[in-house]
Amino acid sequence: MHKFSGFMKGMATGLVVGAAVTMLTDPMSDRDRHKIAKKTQGIFKDIGSVIDTTLGMMH
Repeated sequence: MHKFSGFMKGMATGLVVGAAVTMLTDPMSDRDRHKIAKKTQGIFKDIGSVIDTTLGMMH
């Protein structure tokens, strides 16, 4: 159980770091950045819901 939780934290951290590096290396217009920010919020909300559900099923 503990290893699975660490794995999920590692995956989330890797996702955030990868997204930050990608944005730094590939600059874009403000309009595109705004669109991506809105989509990313929804994606992270969905990922959070999946993680909460998964951890809830483990307990």
